[in-house]
Amino acid sequence: MPILFGHLAWRTLAAILGALGGVVVLFLAVDFVDNSAAFSGPGWGLAVLVLYANKAAVVTHMVAPAAILLGASVAVSGVRASREWTAMRALGLGPWKVAAPVLTVTLLLGLALVVLQDAVGVHAALRADEIRQVRFGRGNDAGSYLATRQPKRWFRGRDGRRIYDLRGHTPGGGFLNVTVLEVDDAFRLTRRIDASRMLPAGDEWILSDVEDRRFSADGAMTIDRGVERRYRFDEPPEAFAVVPGRPAELRYVTLLEQIGIRRGLGLPTAELELERDNRLAYPLAGVPGALVALALALRRNRKGHVSAALVEAVGISLVFWAAQGVAWAFALSGRVPTFVAAWAPNAIFLATGLGGVRKIG
Repeated sequence: MPILFGHLAWRTLAAILGALGGVVVLFLAVDFVDNSAAFSGPGWGLAVLVLYANKAAVVTHMVAPAAILLGASVAVSGVRASREWTAMRALGLGPWKVAAPVLTVTLLLGLALVVLQDAVGVHAALRADEIRQVRFGRGNDAGSYLATRQPKRWFRGRDGRRIYDLRGHTPGGGFLNVTVLEVDDAFRLTRRIDASRMLPAGDEWILSDVEDRRFSADGAMTIDRGVERRYRFDEPPEAFAVVPGRPAELRYVTLLEQIGIRRGLGLPTAELELERDNRLAYPLAGVPGALVALALALRRNRKGHVSAALVEAVGISLVFWAAQGVAWAFALSGRVPTFVAAWAPNAIFLATGLGGVRKIG
């Protein structure tokens, strides 16, 4: 039986890699034709090569679950078309003898995608977006892109009564050209602190070249100036470590750090939490998808082989993405936990596939 397992595993791997390569090449070719008018300027050829090398990594992660599903469906359909399935049934072998190697390969590929996405895919997405916006962007695309990648300047304290404007950064968690505003319950300004530098000192902050203004209810203002002052704010230094960029452009460790930081600041974290849970759930979606495709490919009275596999794979992918879109919408609106939204489509398709394989057996 190890020979049969190895034979089916290699067959599945070849079909999945072929499907993945074909889908990625087709996607990149269509994208190139659609955007070729924007490719111009000195050295545009090399820039395009770098752009599409990084896009290839991004697209691979995006279409991998569908390609895994398609490859598994084609491989199992090939087993049926070559009468190998008929021979296995004659020997008393059930569908799990086919499913075991297929699911093993899809699981290993899914886990590999998880590792590669964090090691390569995140940087590739960021680099591809940078080249597209800065090198080949139109109008103010480059300016908008660079602006969104600047370190965050404005922070609001956890109680909402203190607002920080931090215009520059220094090594060790300090800031330059700092303004700290304090407001009352009616959002009326009661205090303004300006300083040229703000450095952490344990649970305090050291501010240099300070101008501390206080505003009374009758409109009067008092000002206190000093070369150096110590202040105790509610927010620790790490609270100002919010990084810019989309959640998909953050490595997993950074993603976890940002969730903790933003929770401490009272900022929304649903998008980051959904990305965190999807980092594992999405690449592994090919496993339950392949199981459903396998159940369809081995069902009784099935007609057609490769053509049927293509149609079934496309149909399964569309249904899965629809279920995923609904689940994500519920998560972002706060109606369900992000973990449930990320894994619910996988669980539904896994249960469907298990039921289908049991009926065959």
